[in-house]
Amino acid sequence: MYFRKEFTTLYSEIEKLYKRDQQHIVGEVKFETLKKEILDILKTLFGEASREYRVVKLTNSSATVFKVMNHIAARTETLTNIKTAVNM
Repeated sequence: MYFRKEFTTLYSEIEKLYKRDQQHIVGEVKFETLKKEILDILKTLFGEASREYRVVKLTNSSATVFKVMNHIAARTETLTNIKTAVNM
């Protein structure tokens, strides 16, 4: 539960950074800080060998990190909906 809340917080932060990056207002220090926090969460949730972790670790693009987090959020939402349907 803690990691889901942390993920949601980081997701909104990277989304803001991504939007600023599109307007060419680059906050590299903020990006590196968020990237480190996101990597910590991804390492805990999926492990260092996961595709998500490796992609985020290798990129310097807020857009790529945003896409990875979008993918995880969509997958998590789908799994939650499936679990809810099964439990009914």
